[in-house]
Amino acid sequence: MKKLFIIFTVFLAVVMFTLPCNATPKAVPVDSVFEFSPLPEGEKIIHEFIVRNTGDTPLNITNVLPP
Repeated sequence: MKKLFIIFTVFLAVVMFTLPCNATPKAVPVDSVFEFSPLPEGEKIIHEFIVRNTGDTPLNITNVLPP
């Protein structure tokens, strides 16, 4: 009975210490503001916003739709 208790305690300790504690992804824009210069009407402009993950887990960006 004592061996079973020790084995269970060690197993529980291993499981508890290997679980991440509040690990979350965090999306941080590199340049959060981009000012467009005046353009003639109807002209298109393209700008890529760079996002960096500073969190502890992988960042998955899904369901992105154009405005």
